[in-house]
Amino acid sequence: MDPAALITLHRVEKDYESGAGTVRALREVDLEIKQGDFVAIVGTSGSGKSTLMNILGCLDRPTRGVYELAGFDVGARSSDARAVLRNRLIGFIFQGFNLLPRTTALENVELPLVYRGVGARERRKLAMEALEAVALGDRVHHTPNQLSGGQQQRVAIARALVTRPPMLLADEPTGNLDTRTSLEVLALLQRLNRDRGITIVLVTHEHDIAACASRVVTFRDGRIVTDVTQAAPLDAAAELEKLPPPEPAGAGDDDASADPAAAARRRLGGPVPAVLYMAMAAAGALGVGIGAAYAHFVLGAPSSIVPVIFGFVLEATVAAWFGGKKLGRPLTSDQRVRVAITYTIVVAVLLAPLFALGALPGSKAMLDRLDALSSGGVVAALGVVLFGLVAVALARYLVLSLVTPLVSPSRAAHGHGGGGGAS
Repeated sequence: MDPAALITLHRVEKDYESGAGTVRALREVDLEIKQGDFVAIVGTSGSGKSTLMNILGCLDRPTRGVYELAGFDVGARSSDARAVLRNRLIGFIFQGFNLLPRTTALENVELPLVYRGVGARERRKLAMEALEAVALGDRVHHTPNQLSGGQQQRVAIARALVTRPPMLLADEPTGNLDTRTSLEVLALLQRLNRDRGITIVLVTHEHDIAACASRVVTFRDGRIVTDVTQAAPLDAAAELEKLPPPEPAGAGDDDASADPAAAARRRLGGPVPAVLYMAMAAAGALGVGIGAAYAHFVLGAPSSIVPVIFGFVLEATVAAWFGGKKLGRPLTSDQRVRVAITYTIVVAVLLAPLFALGALPGSKAMLDRLDALSSGGVVAALGVVLFGLVAVALARYLVLSLVTPLVSPSRAAHGHGGGGGAS
């Protein structure tokens, strides 16, 4: 065994029990893969390549023989220990992408780091770097149904890269993609192998896909029948340039026209973090204090309007900035409406008991006036209160809309990069 090998299999066999007896999926497999190799495992259905993939990925253990990964004897380890090796040393890329449908590209890529217990700020930084590496920096807040097949596969590759593993296992990564998009994905894998020295093990049944690897190992009936090193593997990027250029996307071909439901979801912008309202409350209280000090020391006269204006502006500024930082893009119009209405109602509910107890400035005088009103007058007063709440919510929305473009991140969620494929 070569001590420098990343993967070493020595006389590995795998048996499965079935109703018809024992099925020998792998038979005396000897294989070594060094760090930085790009190896394609080729074979027809039932040849044993998927079984080998499960063993290489620490998802299964051999019945007999030895499998060493980076010097660790995988077969001798428990399921939990294999899971640790899997998480630390291997990135997986699947044919079906396996992305969570209701989460963004950024959140999908962050997922392996969540399992590692990495903090939120570091997770976001590493996930952004991985998405930038696969040229999806402008699609980080898109959900899978807002991405093309090639873009979804790029997200899956970024997810595999985010833990910075020494090896990527790709199981039919181009099986669901057209020719152009397949070449784009293969060109990306070749670049990662060449520039970063990442070991790539690609399982496929297509020989034209395997032609892009520097080494092709062919399986039949659970055995290796050929192991060929290719002196000049197919350059996927060069083959891509030979294809006719893709049709340019027209004005009606963008995400909005192709998927109105997806465009509507982008306009809604998703839920607003509860912590944003807490930040607004703190900023509003600070703004009221600053406004009161401004009225007293600068204007030289007490004022009830100036503190309110300062509070409105500061809480809106903090909401727009904090929301943009938290979500990675400006608050949408719908989100601003929800923030204005929800915050106004919550503040009114919290202040109502203080008003009823006469603890707020001017509340005792107001309560005395209400006591003197008839039942019809009380109803009219309630109508005035409701109208006032609507006016306050509208004012809060207008101020929030005014400051949002000034303080939010410049990269909006609706920003688009290239058209189709994996761009």
